[in-house]
Amino acid sequence: MDIKSVDLNLLPVLDALLRHRSVTLAARELDMSQSAVSTALGRLRDTLGDQMFVRTGRGMLPTPRASQLAEPVAAILDRLRDEVLSASGFVAADSERTFTLGLSDVGSYVLWPRIVSAVAQQAPSVRLRMRVVTQPLIASALESAEIDVALGAYPDLPDTLYQRRLFERKYVAMVRIGHPLAGKRLSVQAFARCPQAVVRLASGIQDRIDETLAQQGLTRERVLEMPSYLMLPPLLDAGDHLAVIPGQLADAFARHGQFKLLKLPFDLPASVIRMHWHKRFHEDAGNVWLRGVISSNFA
Repeated sequence: MDIKSVDLNLLPVLDALLRHRSVTLAARELDMSQSAVSTALGRLRDTLGDQMFVRTGRGMLPTPRASQLAEPVAAILDRLRDEVLSASGFVAADSERTFTLGLSDVGSYVLWPRIVSAVAQQAPSVRLRMRVVTQPLIASALESAEIDVALGAYPDLPDTLYQRRLFERKYVAMVRIGHPLAGKRLSVQAFARCPQAVVRLASGIQDRIDETLAQQGLTRERVLEMPSYLMLPPLLDAGDHLAVIPGQLADAFARHGQFKLLKLPFDLPASVIRMHWHKRFHEDAGNVWLRGVISSNFA
């Protein structure tokens, strides 16, 4: 086969389909319509003389021929990105590139609005996407470029990732304005007795609270566990629960005027908020620019 007859633009489509095994997900990553991806798949089939993918109840499964191409195609695209395209530079004011940021639920509430505003000032045509990610998914998402950077308190990420410290996050107790403890000095006994809404995340801060209370012979007697800090305001507003939450998020909630912040009656270690990115994109000009914008606003 003469390489001059091959459309090399089909390679990123093949790579995305091999990784996602879904036309919908591949189209989303490539910023293409699903019909355009399906058309490209048809051209791949004609070019290579193979069906390439078969639809099954488990999604689109690659044929043996397609599976054989996964590693060489990924290697070719990596070299193009690292050795050819990264040298072309990045002009923020003119760019229409799309960046995807991985954030926790706290980050989506506290960090995201400031990042959107800062990017818009320097690069009005750059598009931003946000994904709420959990720690086990971050490394693979950064490696595959599903997200460009991840921000949050993630203490156990692998060495394949670069990181930069941004700021520390301290914790406070939050109750509604009319709560029996509002405006009072919080004792450790009153803290343990108070019904609590608890969000257990990778930081391990709630386990640290339980250990601190146990050292004094105390336990939290009435605990309601929830999956996200963003679910707390309506619950706290409707009753007498207390919640321990990051200070920046508590400040944001309290600005609406319905909550009171209390100093905890014991010391907790601060969580460190860091920015993470994969070594594949350490010198990518666009990624470097985005990291600079974030660092200048939070570091």
